[in-house]
Amino acid sequence: MISESTGDVQESKKAMAMLPSDSRSVRSEILDHLRTLRIDFRQARDALLHFKTDRSDRDKLEPAARRIDQLMEIFSNNEDGPDQGAAWVSEIQHAVDQMTNPKSAYALRDTVGHLASLRDAMRLHADAKRQEIN
Repeated sequence: MISESTGDVQESKKAMAMLPSDSRSVRSEILDHLRTLRIDFRQARDALLHFKTDRSDRDKLEPAARRIDQLMEIFSNNEDGPDQGAAWVSEIQHAVDQMTNPKSAYALRDTVGHLASLRDAMRLHADAKRQEIN
């Protein structure tokens, strides 16, 4: 028969064993959101590709697209950088907010929702990492 304290230890070990897979699950969700954002930005940039007058708008999207790629690299390589990640998501949001060209607006129409979902998933990931450490 298992004593109550031994049972608590075993339950705690089970919970700890589940955290890394939960963390991987959240990381996978983050990568899915980033892939979707990458597609949105590619479509928005492609919509601005054919006209010389749209070049300045296209150039405004480039830094945000690079940030998406950097975030993908962080989460693909199992690196941690929640503060840096949050700052980069804010930069991406700022780029989307600054975009007024109607040619790219269609491609970016869902981006605000994707960014909100990404922020939520990143918060879950940070929480899981904190629990993993404790």
